Amino acid sequence: MFKKLAFGGLMLSLLSLPLLAQQTTAPNASTTTQRGRGRGMQAYQAGDPATRARKMTDRMTKQLGLDEASAKKVYDVTLARAEKVDAIQKGTDDNKAKGKALKANADEYKSKLQSILTPDQFAKFESMRGRMGRGRGNNDGDKDGQK
Repeated sequence: MFKKLAFGGLMLSLLSLPLLAQQTTAPNASTTTQRGRGRGMQAYQAGDPATRARKMTDRMTKQLGLDEASAKKVYDVTLARAEKVDAIQKGTDDNKAKGKALKANADEYKSKLQSILTPDQFAKFESMRGRMGRGRGNNDGDKDGQK
């Protein structure tokens, strides 16, 4: 009786081993990129430039009290900036060159906004930008032109 019971237990454990093995599937590396280290987060996909420009313009219109004409100008400038950012990111340059190009694009955007917005609106925009940067952990020390 004991032999039958021991043999049955042994067979049951041997047959259940494949069920305990983890099955892993490799993600398609060409379509996903993970953000964060080893967290299994979903891939980040930025919206198209027009959508990003519209969201930014809507936020600025609400927070800065832009009129319709100013909002249209801000949208055009923001759309151009978003398209340049996409072109830079898709380029084959190394990260350092991309960083310089992105910084130049940001500086150009800032100067164009300064010509569109009133001094009060631009000051609000700068403080708005500072809060957004800190919220994302962006502490590059670029406040008031200092580095």
